[in-house]
Amino acid sequence: MLRKCTLALALTAFTIFISSTGFAQTKIAYINMQQLITGMPEAKKAFDTLQVYQQELAKDGQELVNEFQAKVAKFQEAEPTLKADLKDAKIKELEMMKANIEQYNARMEQRMAEREQQLTAPIIAKAKKAVSDLAAEKGFACVLDNSKDIVITATCEDLLPAAKQKLGIK
Repeated sequence: MLRKCTLALALTAFTIFISSTGFAQTKIAYINMQQLITGMPEAKKAFDTLQVYQQELAKDGQELVNEFQAKVAKFQEAEPTLKADLKDAKIKELEMMKANIEQYNARMEQRMAEREQQLTAPIIAKAKKAVSDLAAEKGFACVLDNSKDIVITATCEDLLPAAKQKLGIK
């Protein structure tokens, strides 16, 4: 639904833009920003860095899981002989450990998202600047990102090859 609304809004804005410029020839190009960015050496390095960071966080989380599983196994062995009060206390302890693991997972996801943003923001900015500069050099009034499911017509020029060349990507 959101994608359809975004597409409709983009097409409406595009139609208004075209009609407000009269019959002047407006040059429009398109590029797949996702493909451009993933082809950049900096992006590959950032991806590798993120994988290492994720493995470090997962290792710590796995230690919590292992400890939890060991306590569950110990509880299951001793459960038949435990008194009700002690049994309830052990169950609450296990529930707390499970909640701690879930909280750790949530914090891990948040840290991963923050780290990804930190690593990718300069890469995305560099790619956008290259495309913007290229559009200005070639006289394009608008560059559409076709990785976002925007309709591209046959009269648009693909800037991906030129942008890759400008950024030194092969």
